Amino acid sequence: QHHLVSRDFPLSCYPISKKKGLVSANLKSPRFTIAVIFLFAVSIFGPAPAQAWELNSENSRTGLITSAAQFWVEGYGPIAPKDFFFDNFENDLYWASLSFYCERKSLTAYIYLSQIGSGHEDLRLDDPGYISVTFNGSSSKRYRTYGTGMTGMIAIKKDAKALAQTMLNKKTMSTTLRIRYGKRIPIKFNVADLAKAKTRFKYAGCSI
Repeated sequence: QHHLVSRDFPLSCYPISKKKGLVSANLKSPRFTIAVIFLFAVSIFGPAPAQAWELNSENSRTGLITSAAQFWVEGYGPIAPKDFFFDNFENDLYWASLSFYCERKSLTAYIYLSQIGSGHEDLRLDDPGYISVTFNGSSSKRYRTYGTGMTGMIAIKKDAKALAQTMLNKKTMSTTLRIRYGKRIPIKFNVADLAKAKTRFKYAGCSI
């Protein structure tokens, strides 16, 4: 059985549980309804054209909020946002998102892992306090992480700017996520053209 990812609202990657999810319900378990990562239901300026990144900006009480996101699907590899939302994917495949989020002049990077289809348990990832990533298939770096209290998610805050700056002249980023008491999931993102988001993030107070 295949599922089409709906895109009723522009995409962002803001992992706050009180926000409304943008991924259709058939991609999430019922319990995940209160722990979604895709938002921006109001005041959206709209996505900007970039090959691999979905860019959004929003005016809020705290100022301008900006995000950039992209995706990976098991068996398909890096997926452009337009393909992620409008292609049909088989049930049970793992999918992941990589996002940068700037609010109150503070930048955070998030990596999120889930499965397509209903009835899946929430994924709990091992987070030893750092994540090792590989750029362009060769150079590896390690970045500090911190707990978000949300399942399926790893966050990088103190090293978020360093991560973004490293990506500016890279094409791919790969890492391996380990499900607690389960298997390892290798994921890979296309990170080319992040430089196109520099102006948006600068306006929001996050220079990269």
